[in-house]
Amino acid sequence: MKIELRSQHIQLNQDMTDRIISRVRFVLSRFGGEISRVQVRFADANGPKGGLDNHCLLSVKLSSSGKIVANGTGVDLLSALHYCVERAERAIIRELERRRDTPIRMNRRRQKRKNEHIDEQSEYPVDN
Repeated sequence: MKIELRSQHIQLNQDMTDRIISRVRFVLSRFGGEISRVQVRFADANGPKGGLDNHCLLSVKLSSSGKIVANGTGVDLLSALHYCVERAERAIIRELERRRDTPIRMNRRRQKRKNEHIDEQSEYPVDN
């Protein structure tokens, strides 16, 4: 999993960068090879004024051609990051479950259509 960090109007020191990367790895590592790339973007809307103005945008590129985006705001960078990572984790779980269940649904639909087709044929028997 490749992790990219970008920030706008925020200086990230090495300690903060390490904490961000370790948090993202810790939460998303359970998905293993399903994730190819993670982009974390931070922006400070109000500058030095303070307040609830630190924005985090987390983009997760799934290996099987999908993308999950989580967006959050917090008082500091880590609270915004925690919120985004948790939302991304839930979204990835939903997406992977959906992908896992889709073939089953498709097979059920095919079987249902096949059964309906057989039922239609049996209603109108053809005498030879």
